[in-house]
Amino acid sequence: MFLLTLECKQLPNIKSLSISERRTPATMSFINLFRSISNFQFPYTIEEKPIQETLLWQVFYGSRKSDSLPVTIFKANRNEKTEPLIANAVHKSKILRIPGLCRVLETFESDPQSTFIVTERATPFPWDQLNNYSRNKEALEVGILEILNTLSHLSNFVLGTLSEQSIFIDSKGQWILFGFELCADRKQMDPGIFGSHMRLYNNLNEKPTLSDDPTRVDAMQLGKLITKLLGGTAGVPKDWSTALQSLSQGRTSIQHFNKKLQSTSTWINNPLISLHQQLEEIHIKDSQGKFIVMSNLQIAYFENRSLFHHLLPQFVRGMLIPELTKVINWLISTQSGNPSVLPKIIPLLAIFLDLTIEQEYFPEDSKQLLYSSFALQDRQVRFLLLIYLPKIITRLEKKEISDKIYPRFSMGLADTDSTLRLQTLKSIPVVVSYITERQLNNELLRYLAKTQVDVDVDIRAWTIIVITKISTMLSSSSGNRANILATAFTKSLKDPDVKARLASLYGLNKTIDLFDVKTIANKILTVIAPGLLDKEPLVRSKAKALFQKYLNKLEDEAKLLQDSDASAEPQTKDINFDSYCEMDSSNVDELAKQFLSSILITTGPGFSDTDTATSGVMDDDVWANFGEKNSSTVSDDFGSFPAKVSQAQDSFDDDDVEADFDESGWGDFSFDEPQEIKSPKPVSGKPVKVQRSWNSHLSDDEPTASRSLTQAPDKKTSILNRPKVSSSILTPRSSASHSRSSTPSSLSRTAKPAARASKLQNKPVKDEFDDDAWDTAW
Repeated sequence: MFLLTLECKQLPNIKSLSISERRTPATMSFINLFRSISNFQFPYTIEEKPIQETLLWQVFYGSRKSDSLPVTIFKANRNEKTEPLIANAVHKSKILRIPGLCRVLETFESDPQSTFIVTERATPFPWDQLNNYSRNKEALEVGILEILNTLSHLSNFVLGTLSEQSIFIDSKGQWILFGFELCADRKQMDPGIFGSHMRLYNNLNEKPTLSDDPTRVDAMQLGKLITKLLGGTAGVPKDWSTALQSLSQGRTSIQHFNKKLQSTSTWINNPLISLHQQLEEIHIKDSQGKFIVMSNLQIAYFENRSLFHHLLPQFVRGMLIPELTKVINWLISTQSGNPSVLPKIIPLLAIFLDLTIEQEYFPEDSKQLLYSSFALQDRQVRFLLLIYLPKIITRLEKKEISDKIYPRFSMGLADTDSTLRLQTLKSIPVVVSYITERQLNNELLRYLAKTQVDVDVDIRAWTIIVITKISTMLSSSSGNRANILATAFTKSLKDPDVKARLASLYGLNKTIDLFDVKTIANKILTVIAPGLLDKEPLVRSKAKALFQKYLNKLEDEAKLLQDSDASAEPQTKDINFDSYCEMDSSNVDELAKQFLSSILITTGPGFSDTDTATSGVMDDDVWANFGEKNSSTVSDDFGSFPAKVSQAQDSFDDDDVEADFDESGWGDFSFDEPQEIKSPKPVSGKPVKVQRSWNSHLSDDEPTASRSLTQAPDKKTSILNRPKVSSSILTPRSSASHSRSSTPSSLSRTAKPAARASKLQNKPVKDEFDDDAWDTAW
């Protein structure tokens, strides 16, 4: 507009010039020069792909740079043929401000290549989807009403371009008209010029000319357009057909046709028409007035829900959903002090959810309404939200769900109403993928542990089903998942109701891939096994099949181990444990013979009676130590007695004393490696060395033939034979007070000095340790 004003100031006589005379090269050069000097920039962004294209216009979506306002931009294809039509359209778009016409925001016509008409966001009518919208005839009749109202306001003008390309839909779903190439004032128009422009317009758009009579052309074009919208002559209501036929032939005016339609039963019985009239004025009503309009919408919705389906998306998104959101938010804000408001919220919230899901439209205002609704302390509202949750949750952000919805959602698991608990439980698989790991593995599992012991059997069964469905999402670290599942299924297999037990078997069947073979062997088979003895035949049969399924998985793993071991040499030999119990008389005799030969002391010449050991007599120390010491040397088959401990024969020389006894008193003997005990050699009439038994040191109180009785004790031996002082507070100096932790070696070393001293005096020495004292020490 600024450019046009400046152009007129520079060219005083421009108003008197014709359209062709205005576009002189000199003028164009001046405008281009001015734009380059002023650094002019187009204040709108334009999308690359046009949404509609004809020989006259290219239509684009765009937005205003200053505030991102959505707009529609009409770019003119200006040339010598189209010049009069484009110029008339630009001129009429500036001066016409009639309701129902596309609202023009700005025009740019500085040069033929930069002629733009910028309007509010308007979308061409989707004729390719007419079959879908034809399912809702009532909604199409509302669109026809809007066209009739626009043409009624435009009665002083002839439009002349009424066709499929001239119908647009605004942001609120209203049907609007655009296309002013032939628009003319009836009082000032020249019928000849109008007819000439009409034929030019139809030739450019490849359309037949119905009539070039300005008084009839709009009516005839309207009749043709209505017939197409209703799906042809067959789709026209019967009470409309006569009036529509007269209109299409130009025998009746648009105003007369409009009056006839309003008196038909089709028009009167259409609830959307009366509702449309209220919605047109809802923007000027207060909150209470808007609630009344929404209440009327609620009545119409629940009487016939199909009326609100297959609507134009702009009408639902731009009109119904925003107005419903405003009214529901207003009711929520007033419900705290007025409990009677809550029942009014529920039907409107149901309509809101139904429409948003159908349109898949969730603006920020709609999301905030959902969060506020979950916070309401009303079971019916909560139940309604749970029903629609699977369809709306995909439109929300994960963080929004975990922070704003889940904390209030989980409260339903602890509600006193069993119906709400069950519905909340069923909705867990829907919400579980949107919550945090802490909420899942900590908070939610705590709730499920409580619902598993719920008084309602359906809730107990559904708990197992839910655990099964979310099992793959549970944390598998440190075997946590396997423990949780095994515990849950075990508890439900003990449920008194068969439904819960069958649910447990179902869960075990579905989660078989989540268990490794070790867990199956150690835990899962023991979980399923009780089901094999269930009192219900169905449970037993399913448990048997499931047990076999898990067992097969275990056997498959075992086969893999066998295959891997087939090439390797076996490291373990089989043991015939049955032979452990086979003891015949020959084996017993051989065992006794070997036993006696290992403990009998053989004497030879050179020994005095007093120095001769008591043959064939075993003292208490020998019996007490025999069972312990020989236990490690008994063979696997008790037929022979291989417990012969290899021990070097004493040299009976003084030089060999230290070699025979080390600091421990056991010499080279070791329990870790059983050694063979050599049998005594036969006596050959000369002194022989006595073969010592493995436990002969326990009888050191007897005279030893291999050592000199007058020989002084060795240092090492003296230290080892030094008696230990009992630490018992009961009998501090009694040998019977030794604890059972004392070893026989320590006890034998304690008794040796007293025994040796007694033999020097040829007096018998009483054993320092009686039977009771040994038993106590052992």
